[in-house]
Amino acid sequence: MSAVNADSQSLRVAISSVLLPQETVVYYRSIANFLGWHVDRPVILIQRKSYAEIALLLLNGGADIAFFSSGEYANYSGFDEIEMLASQQRMGQPYYQGYIVVSKDSEIRKISDLKGKTVAFTDPLSYSGYTFLVHMLRQKNQTPETFFGRYIYTYSHDNSFRAVANKVVDAAPVTRLVYDRAKQKQPELAEAVKIIAVSPAAGIGPVVAGKSVSQGQREILRKALLTMHESPQMTPALQGLLIDRFVPPQPELFEPIRRMLREKREQL
Repeated sequence: MSAVNADSQSLRVAISSVLLPQETVVYYRSIANFLGWHVDRPVILIQRKSYAEIALLLLNGGADIAFFSSGEYANYSGFDEIEMLASQQRMGQPYYQGYIVVSKDSEIRKISDLKGKTVAFTDPLSYSGYTFLVHMLRQKNQTPETFFGRYIYTYSHDNSFRAVANKVVDAAPVTRLVYDRAKQKQPELAEAVKIIAVSPAAGIGPVVAGKSVSQGQREILRKALLTMHESPQMTPALQGLLIDRFVPPQPELFEPIRRMLREKREQL
């Protein structure tokens, strides 16, 4: 299908359920519809379980644009078919951090205390939910297999956070966003955990376009994203996702993650 013909078809927008709780899908749909209106295309919102599924969908032409996580972008940004349209600004900053959380009354105080414990990872491509904790282990010449008693994948930052709060697991690396959201929406959950480690800051997950989107439509979509905060009807969606606004791409903000990934490859 040519780019000209593709532009007349539905705009396929992909999101992963890893990102945020299910109730926030309505906000992503609102943003997707806003973008579709700007390019005069009907919208199809596609949801998948994992980051890898979303990335492969985009690379294989099964989606036109996608909401990537920061770790997902760092892993796949080397592909020419993927272009960052815009990134996010939250709490006045275009970057964020991950937290390692444990139960508030746990005796766990530091990473070394996690030896033999049960940990909930979010997704193998997640920076805050996997990569930064594994990087810390690697600096101790350890792996999840050698260090933890057991680990699981939840494919949801929210589920990982709740697993710690409800003492289903001993610890979990999660995005700061899920902690901030809990403080705002369910303070009893936030009060049930404590933070024992904080990741280096890195860029917040961007909106990316795949090869099926023409250059002309990319520019329209980019402008729509960068000016979205000026539209009053989009305030509920942006606030619901804790997004201040979308900002121009800053690929250098993802370098801390790329560095960790390079070190991992070099040690293989």
